[in-house]
Amino acid sequence: MSDQHTPDPDQQSGWGAVPPVASIRGTHEGPAGAGFTTPAPRRKLRRGQLVGIIAGSTAVVLLLVAGVVGFSVGSATHSADRPVRAFLDDLTAGKVTDALDAAGIDRTKSDVLLTDAAYAKATATVTGYRVAATRTDGDTATVRAYLRQSGREVAATFTLDKTGTDWGVFPVWELQAPELGSVDVSVRGPSGASVQVAGTSTKTSKDGAISLRALPGTYAVTYDGGKWTKATGGSADVGGFGVGASTPVQMTAALTNAGEQAAKRAVDAWVDGCIASNDAAPAGCSFYAYGENPAYTYTNEKWTLESRPTVAVGSWTSNGWLVSTTTFGRATFTADIAGAGGTGTASAGPLNVNASGYITGFSSSGATFRSAVGNGSSDTGS
Repeated sequence: MSDQHTPDPDQQSGWGAVPPVASIRGTHEGPAGAGFTTPAPRRKLRRGQLVGIIAGSTAVVLLLVAGVVGFSVGSATHSADRPVRAFLDDLTAGKVTDALDAAGIDRTKSDVLLTDAAYAKATATVTGYRVAATRTDGDTATVRAYLRQSGREVAATFTLDKTGTDWGVFPVWELQAPELGSVDVSVRGPSGASVQVAGTSTKTSKDGAISLRALPGTYAVTYDGGKWTKATGGSADVGGFGVGASTPVQMTAALTNAGEQAAKRAVDAWVDGCIASNDAAPAGCSFYAYGENPAYTYTNEKWTLESRPTVAVGSWTSNGWLVSTTTFGRATFTADIAGAGGTGTASAGPLNVNASGYITGFSSSGATFRSAVGNGSSDTGS
């Protein structure tokens, strides 16, 4: 009889080492005392609970999305370039008053070009723009833009200051008034000359000049001399902001045909005033008689004009339009005399009558002439 040995199941190889299928899947209860347990069944969520969880998760996601969107929108609406865009939007739309108010640009009565009407008559105005760059440095921001004027781009830089925050998060930027250009006009002519800039009437100062603040654009300048004087106009270009004055529009006033005739009438009136004098040496005139004998009494003193001087009216000088005598006139002086030697008539001449001088201006009645000889007294004729 021989002993039999039962091998340890854990050390068996082959099929004897494979546990029962039931114990692996856990779908059937094993033999009693084998140590196998059946897992507790998983509790299913009710439909209402499931919907609530999904809804809650969705709400959290939506709040997060809304927060991100809100922050993005708030950041965009509070960006430093927003005030610049608002200013340029009004300007391109021709809303000059609104644009200037938004930029904090103060105006006075002399700012005749800073109006909707004047800007509407300008050409090469701002018709569009693009913002190229925005840079912030603490409480200051700089926005660089390009303005579209008559098909070309003109660079412009704007400065903004931080004035506070909204909700303690978003910065509030205020556009600082940009430096405006100007239209400069100079008239070589009488002081207070009337000119029109973009259809707006104004007058030069005593020195014949005027400087008008202006927005970007091209402004037509014309001279308004009425019927007496005329001048060739021009135009002034204002490109962008912070460019200072434009190239001055310089005009020289000349006489119209009516002005030239009025000037000659004023000269004639001056000559007539001298001839009308009862003095042997008329004050301010270019001719006089001398050599009176103190032993005689002179009465019935009289000047007679033999011929008028011929004059030519030239261009404007610092004293006025130059009047030159091309041919002297002739005048004689006569007087009745009485004395110890008897009575008789004294005479002098013919004497030259020089009518050189200046036409200094015009009024509704005509030109004003000032003599360049004698003591320079003046007379007005029409």
